Amino acid sequence: MAKGNSLRREASLFQVVAYGIGNIIGAGVYVLIGAASGLAGNAVWLAFLAGAVVALFTGLSYAELSALYPKAASEYIYVGRAYGNRLLSFLAEWVMLITEIVAAATVSLGFASYFTSVVNLPIVVVAAALLLLTTLIGIIGIKESLRLNTVLSIVAIAGLLIVIAVGIPKLGSVDYAYSPAGFSGIIGATILVFFAYIGFDNISNISEETKNPEKTIPKALLIAVAISTIIYVLVGLAAVSLVPWQNLSASKAPLALAANSALGPAGSIVITLAALFTTLNTVLVLLIVASRIVYGMARENVLPKVLGVVNKRTQTPIFASFAVLLVALAFLSLGGIGIVAKITSFGSLLTFALVNLSLLHLRRVAPHLERPFKAPLSIGWLSITGLIGLLSCLALLTQFDIYSVALGLILPISGFIIYALIDKGKILGIDKRLHQPHEHKPRA
Repeated sequence: MAKGNSLRREASLFQVVAYGIGNIIGAGVYVLIGAASGLAGNAVWLAFLAGAVVALFTGLSYAELSALYPKAASEYIYVGRAYGNRLLSFLAEWVMLITEIVAAATVSLGFASYFTSVVNLPIVVVAAALLLLTTLIGIIGIKESLRLNTVLSIVAIAGLLIVIAVGIPKLGSVDYAYSPAGFSGIIGATILVFFAYIGFDNISNISEETKNPEKTIPKALLIAVAISTIIYVLVGLAAVSLVPWQNLSASKAPLALAANSALGPAGSIVITLAALFTTLNTVLVLLIVASRIVYGMARENVLPKVLGVVNKRTQTPIFASFAVLLVALAFLSLGGIGIVAKITSFGSLLTFALVNLSLLHLRRVAPHLERPFKAPLSIGWLSITGLIGLLSCLALLTQFDIYSVALGLILPISGFIIYALIDKGKILGIDKRLHQPHEHKPRA
């Protein structure tokens, strides 16, 4: 790879952890906890805990594979190295790419709805302006983007910590096991709040911009998931302690409502501001990740090569960034964060299942590979954590309603069509370049 067309390695462990937390802790928890409370009642914290199980075990698979193959377009690389099937690799990455872009467009509309409550402007105009602004920030450079991400991640966490702090005196005031719909309500809420965990996987997509990625990426991924889980569970407990779950489910700004109950209007304003900065940060992170996915796929020759060009001054994928911006702008017509969250979760779970399968397959066919990080708990070649990750993804996929499944399946179907157009109908071809599980030196 030519030096002038490479990404710059700038990110430290602290920055990657902050980036990961910024990916995970975003607009989802500020908005979706209300709808999740309507399903799980006081047991909404259990939904966050269940979502963490899927994220943790799949995260361990990402950690091992990212150390083995520290490259952008990570899902494409992992599935490709495992199975060598160009179509399967393309579909895995395509589904993840579209879910990132759709989520970015939707969260930008969420930002605009908060913003326009103060300034009278058209929501779509504000959302489009935010998408453009965050794209330009991402193009300026990964170092500058990560610095801003770190600051905004701190703001996001601070807002949640305020809710936790004011909720601590109220802990124990309700039955935290009560769910109006029983276990099925908790599962339904888990599907919804899983959207709030999506992003842990994105850490692997900045491997080419991270110092010592073989060690840094796995550590950062696990630390980010652990911190986010603790915060989410505590927020869930605090929210239902401060406000009845029925009121949370009816509110468009549930955490602001919770803060208002303890601190008055000032608390609501503070949490609203935190939500604005958080949604801005979420859009920034999603667009950076999506542009790196496009860049990585272009470098793998499955998207036009121009999308793999890196700006010589900033060393960021400028054409990939603008391509992602254009697609995101086209998705601004979508609305309703609840249904989009389900679509995003469905598409992500499909990809996560493939990633876990790839880990299991590589463990079986290439056990000799030198693995800088290896997920714990194995029986021979079989990774117990990878198997649990796979089964948990499949279990959640069976719980979606028919409407969400139908919309979710549009993602791989659209990828199949795009692949056919790009590859001129050679749908079942095998790309030998993808099947390179032996490219690493075996362990001594």
